[in-house]
Amino acid sequence: MNANTQCFAYIHGLNRDKNSRSCKEIHTLLGSVHDFYYNYTQNALLALAEIENKLSDVYKNNPNLKLIGSSLGGFFALYLARKYQLSCTVFNPVTFPSEQLAPFKGKNHNFYTNREWNLTDEILQSYTRLPLSTDMKLMPAIVLGLNDETVSPMVTIHFWKHHAKILLTTEEHSIANYQKYLSLLKK
Repeated sequence: MNANTQCFAYIHGLNRDKNSRSCKEIHTLLGSVHDFYYNYTQNALLALAEIENKLSDVYKNNPNLKLIGSSLGGFFALYLARKYQLSCTVFNPVTFPSEQLAPFKGKNHNFYTNREWNLTDEILQSYTRLPLSTDMKLMPAIVLGLNDETVSPMVTIHFWKHHAKILLTTEEHSIANYQKYLSLLKK
Protein backbone atom coordinates (compact mmCIF):
# COMPACT_ATOMS: atom_id res chain seq x y z
CA MET A 1 0.00 0.00 0.00
CA ASN A 2 1.27 3.47 -0.91
CA ALA A 3 2.03 5.65 2.15
CA ASN A 4 -0.23 8.36 0.67
CA THR A 5 -3.24 6.05 0.32
CA GLN A 6 -5.94 6.56 2.91
CA CYS A 7 -6.12 3.70 5.36
CA PHE A 8 -8.97 2.97 7.79
CA ALA A 9 -9.15 1.42 11.25
CA TYR A 10 -12.31 0.59 13.17
CA ILE A 11 -12.59 0.53 16.97
CA HIS A 12 -15.69 -1.26 18.26
CA GLY A 13 -17.80 -0.44 21.30
CA LEU A 14 -18.48 -2.12 24.62
CA ASN A 15 -19.69 -5.74 24.49
CA ARG A 16 -18.87 -5.93 20.79
CA ASP A 17 -16.01 -7.31 18.72
CA LYS A 18 -14.89 -7.90 15.14
CA ASN A 19 -18.03 -9.97 14.59
CA SER A 20 -20.32 -7.00 15.14
CA ARG A 21 -22.65 -5.91 12.37
CA SER A 22 -21.08 -2.42 12.41
CA CYS A 23 -17.58 -3.77 11.93
CA LYS A 24 -18.69 -6.05 9.09
CA GLU A 25 -20.65 -3.29 7.35
CA ILE A 26 -17.75 -0.82 7.55
CA HIS A 27 -15.43 -3.49 6.11
CA THR A 28 -17.89 -4.05 3.25
CA LEU A 29 -18.19 -0.32 2.50
CA LEU A 30 -14.51 0.61 2.72
CA GLY A 31 -12.76 -2.59 1.71
CA SER A 32 -9.64 -3.20 3.74
CA VAL A 33 -10.18 -1.88 7.26
CA HIS A 34 -7.89 -2.63 10.17
CA ASP A 35 -9.81 -3.97 13.15
CA PHE A 36 -8.43 -2.56 16.38
CA TYR A 37 -10.06 -5.20 18.58
CA TYR A 38 -9.35 -4.71 22.28
CA ASN A 39 -10.32 -6.30 25.57
CA TYR A 40 -12.90 -3.90 27.02
CA THR A 41 -13.25 -6.05 30.18
CA GLN A 42 -10.04 -4.61 31.64
CA ASN A 43 -8.66 -1.35 32.98
CA ALA A 44 -8.94 1.50 30.44
CA LEU A 45 -5.18 2.04 30.34
CA LEU A 46 -4.61 -1.60 29.37
CA ALA A 47 -7.35 -1.42 26.72
CA LEU A 48 -5.79 1.76 25.34
CA ALA A 49 -2.34 0.12 25.24
CA GLU A 50 -3.79 -2.78 23.21
CA ILE A 51 -5.36 -0.43 20.68
CA GLU A 52 -2.29 1.79 20.57
CA ASN A 53 0.01 -1.16 19.80
CA LYS A 54 -2.16 -2.02 16.80
CA LEU A 55 -2.35 1.63 15.76
CA SER A 56 1.43 2.12 15.86
CA ASP A 57 1.99 -0.94 13.64
CA VAL A 58 -0.45 0.36 11.03
CA TYR A 59 0.47 4.05 11.36
CA LYS A 60 4.20 3.56 10.68
CA ASN A 61 3.31 2.09 7.27
CA ASN A 62 0.55 4.57 6.48
CA PRO A 63 0.42 8.03 8.08
CA ASN A 64 -2.92 8.67 6.32
CA LEU A 65 -4.69 6.44 8.81
CA LYS A 66 -8.26 7.44 9.58
CA LEU A 67 -9.90 6.20 12.76
CA ILE A 68 -13.54 5.15 12.88
CA GLY A 69 -15.18 4.29 16.17
CA SER A 70 -18.56 3.68 17.69
CA SER A 71 -19.71 4.14 21.27
CA LEU A 72 -16.76 3.30 23.55
CA GLY A 73 -14.68 2.75 20.42
CA GLY A 74 -15.58 6.34 19.51
CA PHE A 75 -14.09 7.47 22.80
CA PHE A 76 -10.83 5.67 22.04
CA ALA A 77 -10.81 6.95 18.44
CA LEU A 78 -11.19 10.55 19.64
CA TYR A 79 -8.49 10.10 22.28
CA LEU A 80 -6.01 8.60 19.81
CA ALA A 81 -6.91 11.01 16.99
CA ARG A 82 -5.79 13.88 19.21
CA LYS A 83 -2.63 12.13 20.37
CA TYR A 84 -1.50 11.14 16.85
CA GLN A 85 -3.11 14.06 14.98
CA LEU A 86 -5.28 11.72 12.92
CA SER A 87 -8.57 12.21 11.16
CA CYS A 88 -11.53 10.43 12.72
CA THR A 89 -15.24 9.84 12.29
CA VAL A 90 -17.15 8.50 15.26
CA PHE A 91 -20.71 7.35 15.82
CA ASN A 92 -22.50 8.00 19.12
CA PRO A 93 -19.23 8.23 21.06
CA VAL A 94 -18.99 7.91 24.80
CA THR A 95 -17.50 11.18 26.08
CA PHE A 96 -17.24 10.49 29.82
CA PRO A 97 -17.01 6.68 30.20
CA SER A 98 -16.82 6.62 34.00
CA GLU A 99 -20.19 8.36 34.15
CA GLN A 100 -21.97 7.32 30.94
CA LEU A 101 -21.17 3.63 31.33
CA ALA A 102 -22.10 3.53 35.05
CA PRO A 103 -25.65 2.26 34.28
CA PHE A 104 -24.01 -0.88 32.83
CA LYS A 105 -22.07 -1.65 36.00
CA GLY A 106 -22.29 -5.30 36.98
CA LYS A 107 -22.90 -8.34 34.80
CA ASN A 108 -22.45 -7.83 31.06
CA HIS A 109 -21.95 -10.11 28.09
CA ASN A 110 -20.46 -9.90 24.63
CA PHE A 111 -23.37 -9.71 22.18
CA TYR A 112 -21.68 -12.13 19.78
CA THR A 113 -19.91 -14.69 21.99
CA ASN A 114 -22.20 -14.38 25.04
CA ARG A 115 -19.05 -14.36 27.22
CA GLU A 116 -20.00 -12.87 30.60
CA TRP A 117 -17.92 -10.36 32.51
CA ASN A 118 -18.38 -7.72 35.23
CA LEU A 119 -18.06 -3.99 34.69
CA THR A 120 -16.64 -2.91 38.04
CA ASP A 121 -16.16 0.46 39.74
CA GLU A 122 -12.42 -0.04 39.27
CA ILE A 123 -12.80 -0.36 35.50
CA LEU A 124 -15.16 2.62 35.33
CA GLN A 125 -12.82 4.81 37.39
CA SER A 126 -9.82 3.86 35.25
CA TYR A 127 -11.35 5.96 32.45
CA THR A 128 -10.93 9.14 34.51
CA ARG A 129 -7.21 8.85 33.73
CA LEU A 130 -7.97 9.30 30.01
CA PRO A 131 -9.87 12.57 29.68
CA LEU A 132 -10.87 13.70 26.21
CA SER A 133 -9.81 17.12 24.99
CA THR A 134 -11.40 19.29 22.32
CA ASP A 135 -7.97 20.75 21.53
CA MET A 136 -7.35 18.74 18.37
CA LYS A 137 -5.33 19.54 15.25
CA LEU A 138 -7.88 17.84 12.97
CA MET A 139 -11.54 18.47 13.70
CA PRO A 140 -13.36 15.16 14.22
CA ALA A 141 -16.64 14.25 12.57
CA ILE A 142 -19.24 13.05 15.05
CA VAL A 143 -22.51 11.39 14.03
CA LEU A 144 -25.10 11.50 16.79
CA GLY A 145 -28.41 9.71 16.89
CA LEU A 146 -30.92 11.94 18.64
CA ASN A 147 -32.87 8.81 19.60
CA ASP A 148 -29.83 7.20 21.23
CA GLU A 149 -31.10 5.30 24.26
CA THR A 150 -27.60 4.30 25.46
CA VAL A 151 -25.41 7.43 25.38
CA SER A 152 -26.96 10.88 25.75
CA PRO A 153 -26.36 12.87 22.57
CA MET A 154 -26.79 16.09 24.56
CA VAL A 155 -23.66 15.39 26.63
CA THR A 156 -21.66 14.91 23.44
CA ILE A 157 -23.14 18.01 21.77
CA HIS A 158 -22.34 20.16 24.81
CA PHE A 159 -18.74 18.91 25.07
CA TRP A 160 -17.86 19.02 21.35
CA LYS A 161 -19.87 22.11 20.28
CA HIS A 162 -17.65 24.32 18.07
CA HIS A 163 -14.85 21.69 18.19
CA ALA A 164 -16.26 18.98 15.91
CA LYS A 165 -18.32 18.58 12.78
CA ILE A 166 -21.51 17.26 14.35
CA LEU A 167 -24.11 15.52 12.21
CA LEU A 168 -27.42 14.97 14.00
CA THR A 169 -29.59 12.08 12.84
CA THR A 170 -32.77 10.37 13.94
CA GLU A 171 -30.81 7.14 14.50
CA GLU A 172 -30.64 5.26 17.78
CA HIS A 173 -27.38 4.13 19.40
CA SER A 174 -26.91 1.37 16.85
CA ILE A 175 -26.48 2.83 13.37
CA ALA A 176 -28.95 1.08 11.07
CA ASN A 177 -27.10 1.71 7.81
CA TYR A 178 -23.57 3.08 7.40
CA GLN A 179 -24.02 3.43 3.62
CA LYS A 180 -25.51 6.92 4.05
CA TYR A 181 -22.34 8.02 5.89
CA LEU A 182 -19.91 6.66 3.28
CA SER A 183 -18.82 10.07 2.00
CA LEU A 184 -18.22 11.24 5.57
CA LEU A 185 -16.14 8.14 6.30
CA LYS A 186 -13.99 8.69 3.22
CA LYS A 187 -13.44 12.44 3.82
